Amino acid sequence: MRLRVEYAYDSESRNWTFRVPSLGIVGGADTRDKAERKVVEAVAFTLEGDDDASLANAEIRYLSVEIAPS
Repeated sequence: MRLRVEYAYDSESRNWTFRVPSLGIVGGADTRDKAERKVVEAVAFTLEGDDDASLANAEIRYLSVEIAPS
């Protein structure tokens, strides 16, 4: 699985921003390396989900997903 991540440097704020359009994630950091680490954390957090939001009669199964920079 590949997930699109967009990085951009803002010279005015001197920060890197990132965006994961398909998951609605937007964030930033002061260096590109930190932005890359933070996006991995943000994607993992988003994909963990909220177990309390399950349907009452739903059959629940889980997929194993590995998140790592390419």
